Amino acid sequence: MKKFLLSILTIFCILATANAETYTHTFKNGELTTTGGTVTLNDVEWSASSVNEIGWSNTKGIQFGSKNNPNPSYTLSTSGFAGSTIRSITVNSSIAANGDAKLTITVGSQTSEAFKLTTSNVAYTFDCDDTKGDITISWAATDRAYYVKSITVEYELSADMVDVEKPTFKTPMGIYENEVFVEAETSVKSDTLYYTIDGTTPSFEEYHSDPRIGTTKRSGYYVLNETLKSSATIKAIAIRVDGETVYQSEIAEARYIVSPTKPYVPAATIASGNRYAFVANDSVADFLFGATNGNLQSRTISGKYDKYIETIEYNAFTFTSTAGGYTIQDAEERYMYLAGNDGKVSFAAEKPATGAVWSVTIVNGQATIKNGSSTLYYSTANDIFGCYAEKTDDMMLPSVYMVREYPKAIITPEDGSYVQGLKEFTITCDEGIAVSSDFSLKAQSGQREDRTYEIDKTYNCTQVDNNTLKFTIDEELVSVDNINIDLIITGDIYLNPKGMNYKHPIKGRWTNSICSYNHIGSSAAAVITAVEPADGSKVESLSYILFTFSNIATTVDASKDAKLHKEGSDEAIPFSFTNLKEDGSYLAQNQGALLLDAPVTENGTYILEIADGYFVDRNSKEMKGITLTYYVENDTAIEDIIANGENGWIVYNTNGIKVLDTKDASKLGTLPRGIYIVNGTKTVIK
Repeated sequence: MKKFLLSILTIFCILATANAETYTHTFKNGELTTTGGTVTLNDVEWSASSVNEIGWSNTKGIQFGSKNNPNPSYTLSTSGFAGSTIRSITVNSSIAANGDAKLTITVGSQTSEAFKLTTSNVAYTFDCDDTKGDITISWAATDRAYYVKSITVEYELSADMVDVEKPTFKTPMGIYENEVFVEAETSVKSDTLYYTIDGTTPSFEEYHSDPRIGTTKRSGYYVLNETLKSSATIKAIAIRVDGETVYQSEIAEARYIVSPTKPYVPAATIASGNRYAFVANDSVADFLFGATNGNLQSRTISGKYDKYIETIEYNAFTFTSTAGGYTIQDAEERYMYLAGNDGKVSFAAEKPATGAVWSVTIVNGQATIKNGSSTLYYSTANDIFGCYAEKTDDMMLPSVYMVREYPKAIITPEDGSYVQGLKEFTITCDEGIAVSSDFSLKAQSGQREDRTYEIDKTYNCTQVDNNTLKFTIDEELVSVDNINIDLIITGDIYLNPKGMNYKHPIKGRWTNSICSYNHIGSSAAAVITAVEPADGSKVESLSYILFTFSNIATTVDASKDAKLHKEGSDEAIPFSFTNLKEDGSYLAQNQGALLLDAPVTENGTYILEIADGYFVDRNSKEMKGITLTYYVENDTAIEDIIANGENGWIVYNTNGIKVLDTKDASKLGTLPRGIYIVNGTKTVIK
């Protein structure tokens, strides 16, 4: 968890003891080598220079150089205290007899005096005047050995060494009706929360400079309580003060949308085809599907956050105009009807012959809903809605609330647009918009798992205002082979108001994409790579011709000529384009088929002419046409039915018209080639 260190303002006086820390390392034999490099000393990394000779003294510590192999200089340096304030550095060092060596200590831009070493172990201390920066310890000698026994650093703890827990929002993010009471806290009760409600970054320094200026507020203790009456983004930080140092947590952020819009609005009239709820006092009609006798049960209108009618499909009834009034259907399209005079309302999948037509009049907000002589009332004593011939003191007429249409989101560029590359898009909703905390986005090319681009780390989502989300992709998104790209949701996009709790609808049979963009690139149009049956095939029946393309191409331009006909005839054989296999399942995305209205089984040569531009690929590019030839051949011939003509031959064509009635077999040979019914048997005359 990243933390930040702030300088406390001079006007903010603190008398607490300074937060001093001590680092000490006493050297051990073998810790330093002649090659130098990075070495970890008591959990802090130091950089050591190379040296001619390394030795060890039980009383003096690490030895650098010797009389016979002197080492003119040596350094130890570290950036392990970066960000911390260094108060002092003490180095216990010495030199061999008759030697001459000096020690200097540098912190940031400050350098100590050159301490002249003696043969005794001496702790040389450099008071750094609260300096920040890298530490460098240097030795310089003319001859003989010199030693270092220990290093001690007095410092003030840096922010990276303090874990200040960021605030946690206790109130769920979402869309609320009239206002929302927001709570946030940190588990450390000595911390104080500072926050803003306008989306700006809270500032400890700004607040203490002058709390009347700026937008930062202070909770006064470790719990934040704020009532919002309008939409807002709250950002909060936890602050911990220790001595003269101020530590700050990461920023916690939560988005709340406040809207007075309800999912249901009172209805003054009934419009055929709309959905309504029956409401009385603080209860709403709710047909319970497990109730065998029907009855309109009731439940409280009080929602989770405030009083409003929740959008529950069970309490939505569709009114449809019919002769004598309206039919009323529940969420599963079952008809509400009255079977008797006991007040119980029943439901049936099919419209009953009687009891299913209701008259409705609304006066001053109260609805009189009648079925024959019975009227729909809410019973406060029984807490149910029922139809009764007479009203008692505990009964009241309900109100009728119309279910509002769901809010609509507008995506720019709009879904299905053709683009060369995608850099930015927006989603707007006039009634407010927000994303869930776990929202992320990825692009998937051609709805294929083998061509997927993860962009969850390469886009920025900006809440431009309460009604607009702007998505900016760091690097322009371009698909492979110019196949279309779908933007896939993880998490949710919420459309206002909270009462409807409505998420952006999921699209598509293959994906839950927000939108799909078709790419226009420089690649050539797709081509036909395979046809089944292949050109020149001999078949007994022709009914289904499957095409495979080099790119996604499941559309046709019906205005272009595509014709199947028998050789020697201009009469077109009807067919249609389909993206289904013969068994009804879906083809691959780079396939399409021509399905004949009726199988062709009559022997002969058949020509399929596909014009240029009849097939269109995913980039709206017209593909080159093709001409295919098929030979339909069936083995059944006139010889197969000669033996069946002991009493002659009666022949009908496929339209049921008699074309021949003869006892002369030779006349059968005069029939044109085709399919006939000969003596009740389907026969092909070649």
